[in-house]
Amino acid sequence: MAGVVYVPLLAAKLYPLDWHWFGSVVFDYGELLSLLPGVVLTALLAPRVAYRRRDALTLLFPPGGIRLAWITGTRLGQLPHRDWPARTDGIPLQGRQAARIAAAVNSYRNWRQRRARQAETSPQNGYATRDSGQRSPAVTPGPSLTDDQD
Repeated sequence: MAGVVYVPLLAAKLYPLDWHWFGSVVFDYGELLSLLPGVVLTALLAPRVAYRRRDALTLLFPPGGIRLAWITGTRLGQLPHRDWPARTDGIPLQGRQAARIAAAVNSYRNWRQRRARQAETSPQNGYATRDSGQRSPAVTPGPSLTDDQD
């Protein structure tokens, strides 16, 4: 599998596809395009060998990609004698949306609780909390200027 994925990369080195940009900037897109068939192939076969489809993107980074391609190829060869654990941590497609909604609802509830706690503990409009029943010292009326003081 590693050979199938990375042999086109060697062909791209022999026949480079360069894109010359302004000045001396050159982008070699032949290497990236040569890995595309291997990424698609790995994405199609990954669920059969207990990997996620998005794990195929690691092929774009050679150290991890070579390991993934090697393990995928080894497991494909051993499919009739499967001895690796099945992937159970995946969420079904419909469950993913429900999980996102539940996470958003939980986040909103936490935000509302934080706001409610903050409103109870901090003074608003110059008044103390509702529980204390008294005004804060900032708004307590002081001595009147019209009172006679002897």
